[in-house]
Amino acid sequence: PWPFHLKHVPWPSPVRPSRHIAASRRRRNMDPRRGRPTIYDKPLTKNKGEASLSAFAFMFSEVVDYCLKKANDMQELEERLHELGVPVGMRVLDLYCCRENRNKRETRILPMLNFVAQIVWKQLFGHQADLLKGADHENEYMLNDKTMLVNRFISVPRDYPVNCGAYVAGIVEGVLRSAEFPAAASAHTVDEPGGGTSTTILVRFEESVMARERRLER
Repeated sequence: PWPFHLKHVPWPSPVRPSRHIAASRRRRNMDPRRGRPTIYDKPLTKNKGEASLSAFAFMFSEVVDYCLKKANDMQELEERLHELGVPVGMRVLDLYCCRENRNKRETRILPMLNFVAQIVWKQLFGHQADLLKGADHENEYMLNDKTMLVNRFISVPRDYPVNCGAYVAGIVEGVLRSAEFPAAASAHTVDEPGGGTSTTILVRFEESVMARERRLER
């Protein structure tokens, strides 16, 4: 006889992980090839530039080439670039408000345009734009950039008057429309006095915005 008795010990029942733990494991396993967290695990508060200039230049040149194949003339090319920029501008405003915890909503034209020319422009291009007031109509404002990034790596023949800044004009229009400032933005090439050219984004606000501006000035 055995000097001791074998007691039957049941196997422990499997413990199911909580929903949060399971979701965390799924997120970690989304990219098993690299063995590191995916873009969904990165915090939204990270404000460092993550895209290289060469990668952006390559991708944007492909975008221009794609729109060029679909367009019949240069005006349609600018319209297609403008349409691509509008939803980008809406997302840029949402992302900035989330990162900076910005709960203040601008209601006046000049503070909103200063926000676009200074904060948004610096976030996208690393420098600020010059804000100018139109002389002909009260609803016209201009954003001037002497070193427009989207035009730096795109070579356009002299016979084709196209400005790839139409993509940036779409971004500006998307930011303004998302902030309840409906307007139309267009890109124009301007000759500089000392030689060379610059890009000016012409912003025309709708009458509803101008009526609200006059009402707030009282």
